[in-house]
Amino acid sequence: DSVEFSTLGGWISTRASGMKKNVYGNMEDILIAVRITTPIGTFEKGCAVPRMSSGPDIHHIILGSEGTLGIITEATLKIKPLPATRVYGSIVFPDFESGVAAMHEIAKNRMAPASIRLVDNEQFKFGQALKEAPHGQIHALSDKFKKFYVTQWLG
Repeated sequence: DSVEFSTLGGWISTRASGMKKNVYGNMEDILIAVRITTPIGTFEKGCAVPRMSSGPDIHHIILGSEGTLGIITEATLKIKPLPATRVYGSIVFPDFESGVAAMHEIAKNRMAPASIRLVDNEQFKFGQALKEAPHGQIHALSDKFKKFYVTQWLG
């Protein structure tokens, strides 16, 4: 995730889709109103009506425009309350194919966790290399053990 390096205008102009889209939706699902400033003026759609049949929807023109039309200067989004609890976990599969099969079962049974990701061992190692150094000897030892277990013991 790169939230600390991004902006709301960037999310809109790239038609962003986040890791938790299963619960919160893609950018096109949560954009209510938008204002864009261009070299020839300002354009906006400020009303949140379900559907209009009066020509192109400005949202669909701006979403994914990658900044080629102007600068997004204002936006209104739908928001949802934070969940009462958050549970994080991981599962280590004996091989990547088993992980793919598990993902298939999750999709087939229409389960929709807020976030789910399948990574292979190389992606895991890369992510670990980018991870901030742990604080304290116990955390450092625990992280080294986890890394050894996943990358060396399991494979």
